[in-house]
Amino acid sequence: MRPMPIKYRPGYHLFRPGLFIFLFCLAQLPAEAQSQSRPSFKVQADFIRVPVTVLDRNGQAILDLDRDDFELFDEGEQASISNFVIDESSVYVSLLLDSSGSVKDEIREIRDAAYGFVQTFDGDDRISIISFSDEIEVLQDWTDSDRQLRKALGRLERGYRTALYDAIKGAVEGPLDQVSGRRVIILFTDGLDNESRTTYDEVVNLLIEKDVILYLVSRSRLIQPDVRESHRVDFLNRVLKNVLNDEEDFVDVYFREKEAAMNHLAETSGGRALYPEALSDLGSAYVQVAREIKSQYLLTFLPPDTSSRRFREIRVRCLQPHDRIYYRTTYRYPE
Repeated sequence: MRPMPIKYRPGYHLFRPGLFIFLFCLAQLPAEAQSQSRPSFKVQADFIRVPVTVLDRNGQAILDLDRDDFELFDEGEQASISNFVIDESSVYVSLLLDSSGSVKDEIREIRDAAYGFVQTFDGDDRISIISFSDEIEVLQDWTDSDRQLRKALGRLERGYRTALYDAIKGAVEGPLDQVSGRRVIILFTDGLDNESRTTYDEVVNLLIEKDVILYLVSRSRLIQPDVRESHRVDFLNRVLKNVLNDEEDFVDVYFREKEAAMNHLAETSGGRALYPEALSDLGSAYVQVAREIKSQYLLTFLPPDTSSRRFREIRVRCLQPHDRIYYRTTYRYPE
């Protein structure tokens, strides 16, 4: 199979991977460390780490909970929580930026919001920046330098199509595979993959196996009106309604299913997806994600001695009043 084109720029590490089939009626549209840790406890290698974020009705993290406020279930069986702490350990964050053709008018806003995001982290944290479209490029390897990060964001350029799942795989198997400790991907995208060879299921399994948390800031609600106004989409929408004898709007169904897939992808890993309603909300969405990363609880538990399942399901309950709780829902049984 002919390899996907990779853009080479001296001094930077580059990645590539695979192809995902884009929904046919929209496919016609133009492509518009090991680091020091502050917690005082030691986690053995065979303990399972479960990052947990608990939010109140205002979307703010609840930080005054203790071990007795949580229950953890492994495949439906209650498991003993071995360690519990607010995880203030340093973090490696790969900032993964969709620069496909659909963001051509928003590059400046994306750069500004991303720079505001990286400034929220402290000197113990490290950040890498990767851009992707039909090509995947590391703009900046691990650093805590504001100057280097700003310079890297200035090199963000518009591409064409969107290799979304390839980019996630490239980040996990590239910069994040070179470090240990707490590892996070912050992904900015419209979620409309039309170039990847890597599949959705492969990405889900990879995030679980490598214990990488994914936060997703999606612009899908920003582009939905433009998609609806396309003459081709409008025509296909009317045709489908007639053929299927169904009055439900095809565009609404498509974006609803796309958001459900993105929610599952993020939440399975212990992160979540955010959907800014306006471009001006992008910066605040990034800041909210950064604050959540730095205010997570870390629960650990010991898995059973044997398991017939390679991937096991986790459920966490918070016994105190709260609005939402996010945690990794699946782990790979240690071999």
